[in-house]
Amino acid sequence: MIQIPDNSTILAPATLHLSLYKEILKQKKDCLGIQVLTLSSWLSSFYHGQTKSDIEILYLYKEALKNTSLSNAFYSSKEDYDFLGACLDFIKMAKTYQIHNFPCSTQKEKDLNEILNLLYPIELKEDQTQDVLSSLPDLENVYILKKEYSQLDNYWIQVLMDHGAKWLGENQLCQTHYYSVANARKQMEVLANLIIENDYLADDIFVALNNASDESVLTQILTAHKIPFTTMQETHITSIYNEWISYLTWIKDMDLKSFINLIQTLYPSNNYLIQYYTLFPEKFLKFEPHLSIISYEENEIIDSYQFESYQGLEQQTLEWIHNHAFLFHALDFIEIAKHIQNLHEHVSKEDLNAFNDVMSLIQDVHTHIHNADDLDILIHQIQNLSANQKANTIEGVLIGSRQDITSLRPIVFLTGTNANAFPALKLHSGIFDEAYVKSTSLPSLETRIQNQQTQIFDCLSLCETLYILYPQSDYQGKNYESSSEIENWIQTKPKFITTPDSFNWTTPNIDLNETSAKAIFFKDNHFKGSISRLESYARCPFSHALKYGLFLKEKEDITDIRIRGSILHHVLEMISKDKQDYTSLSKEEIYQYVRKEFAFAKKILLQQVTWFNSQIEEITDKLVLIFEQLHSFETNWHMNIDKQEHKFSYSYPWNEYTIDLYGYIDRIDSSNTSFCIFDYKSSDKDINLNEFESGLALQLATYTLAYEKESNLIPVGCFYIALRTSPETLTYGKLNYRKKVPELNVINESDMLETFIKNRKLKGWHFSDASIYCDDIKQYMPVKKTNPALETIKSEWSQVIDSLLEDISSGQALPNHVKDACKYCAYRSICRNSANEVEPKLRVEKEEE
Repeated sequence: MIQIPDNSTILAPATLHLSLYKEILKQKKDCLGIQVLTLSSWLSSFYHGQTKSDIEILYLYKEALKNTSLSNAFYSSKEDYDFLGACLDFIKMAKTYQIHNFPCSTQKEKDLNEILNLLYPIELKEDQTQDVLSSLPDLENVYILKKEYSQLDNYWIQVLMDHGAKWLGENQLCQTHYYSVANARKQMEVLANLIIENDYLADDIFVALNNASDESVLTQILTAHKIPFTTMQETHITSIYNEWISYLTWIKDMDLKSFINLIQTLYPSNNYLIQYYTLFPEKFLKFEPHLSIISYEENEIIDSYQFESYQGLEQQTLEWIHNHAFLFHALDFIEIAKHIQNLHEHVSKEDLNAFNDVMSLIQDVHTHIHNADDLDILIHQIQNLSANQKANTIEGVLIGSRQDITSLRPIVFLTGTNANAFPALKLHSGIFDEAYVKSTSLPSLETRIQNQQTQIFDCLSLCETLYILYPQSDYQGKNYESSSEIENWIQTKPKFITTPDSFNWTTPNIDLNETSAKAIFFKDNHFKGSISRLESYARCPFSHALKYGLFLKEKEDITDIRIRGSILHHVLEMISKDKQDYTSLSKEEIYQYVRKEFAFAKKILLQQVTWFNSQIEEITDKLVLIFEQLHSFETNWHMNIDKQEHKFSYSYPWNEYTIDLYGYIDRIDSSNTSFCIFDYKSSDKDINLNEFESGLALQLATYTLAYEKESNLIPVGCFYIALRTSPETLTYGKLNYRKKVPELNVINESDMLETFIKNRKLKGWHFSDASIYCDDIKQYMPVKKTNPALETIKSEWSQVIDSLLEDISSGQALPNHVKDACKYCAYRSICRNSANEVEPKLRVEKEEE
């Protein structure tokens, strides 16, 4: 460990001051006679006059660069924050090394020379470098904490050393351990395990991360092992910085994106504003009502309830805008500060410090800000304040970067030492890159690299025990190579090490008990729902519980393919109701029906008009194809369309409950004595007995039984009509390779037509002779060999429904789903690892053969 000298001044980065004070108190019991400062703050005592802050200098640079010539390659960047910052960093270095002339050979160098000549006259404290060098006294009581420093800091450190300053912290490395681990996460498990196995004190440990993104994984694992820790760059809990950033960004841009960000930051509970402007972005900054002056018109896209909710959103939004009109006023820092203060009833010390930090920046530069365009530099500086918050207290393992390794902690873990990450020497990049620096009188690349390498390994030798961990792959499995620099330094290869993973996954128990299930699904001794609800339970009990138990809503999206299918379905019904010979309509007549269906939605959702127009064209084309396919069947079918979208209800007692099933039958055709059920589907769908007996295909059977009871007519059958428009996959012929000479059998036109007709047949079940109603029934409505009798359906229907109700009431709600149940499920991201594919459960009793 380091020895703290009496009556000394210690220079160290601000992030390490807490650790230093902790060590001072440990050794000296108090801090009397000992001063701890940063290098820059100590040097500032040798500068005379009022030095300007970096943010003020950036504004002065911006003003100076207004005189940049239009032909300059950097003309478009003259107000860019990063460009101005790069210029400031380079000029600081140039003035420190007392460089006045810059390269001017290439066009880039000439353009930069113009920029630098405009900026160089602006005074910086570095202009006084020569005066500081000549005024430095004997520095025998000044100690510099040994660690990795930047090039500019190293310049001054060498100057201080020449005047008698000394390093604080000497090489003391006794033990070095070099391990390779399986992957980036595993190294953190190994690290935690080594701390526990060796019974190390957490306060003696420093973890140096070569990859800053590893911090979240490390803290997670240390927490799991109950090892205390502190990160050098703490995540602050104050919202002050983000509030100022979002407010100033809004004033600068005044667009929808910045407004939504402002609402999310300052008014997180007012989600209705975001909903409204997401739906109606064209109404942004237009403060007059739009929806309240429109009367609702029946359509399939926007129902009346949804339209009323849109009107409610608009009313709430306009009222809020009226009450917050000050947000749209001109820039006024005092008003902004008052507004942000008023948002906080209870103010923490961190809130006050953050607010003071921002106000200090504004105090420095408010005279340079004349309009909203001047806010960019200030916003970036506040973002820097937000990102660089040092820890207020230190406890346990200290987590930082490799550049923060010092003698303050005896045990150091250096992680992520693959060839890409170590030693990661710092080179000049960007505008003032190594190619440019090479033409100046700054130290050469070779000198700087040699100094960096020496400094890195000197700092690694400051601790007593050093663990170096090398992950062989990243989180995605990409392989890493080991660092040759590490191996040359240690003179050995890494030893592979592993440890059991402490995170053992257990499947969460999300099943319900019987009491809860009955309370949720059988309220007031009633079970009420559509038949598709029971089918959804048969597909996945968990999905059913989320939708009908917790009533989780699916994310609404007007472009959802299922919504397009329902529109197609509805337009077909409207046309067939109006026109008896609907399959003979022209494309123009069909287009008018479809256009009318979208008319109201186009008046409301203006941002979707282009999409609506494309859908009108697409649905019209689809209906033309569908009608062409249906025309042949309708011509040969001799029942009349009797009802469409017919609502039915079917109630009966079950145990001590009343079961109420309801739904809508797409189409019922009838004669004087009989009826036939048709259900439109957007894609091919068939019905088979196994799916029916498993509860996965109950709709057609339920519609048939319900309407038979309602009408007292004889059911002829129930069928799906596929509204499918995709082309058939047909081949020119088949090639027979089994012959000595391969033989091509060309498929003739009649075979192609037969394939087309076969794939356009109506699929379903027959319950009585339908041949008297359909010419050539084999072609249009063929009877299956496995076609069940109506009495079988009636008997098995009761068994299937009872079985489903038994399972629902018992509380079975695990995500044990059948094949393809997750394909369009809105809740598949919730169950994730708990999902389990199973075979459909047979829900009828079969007699043994």
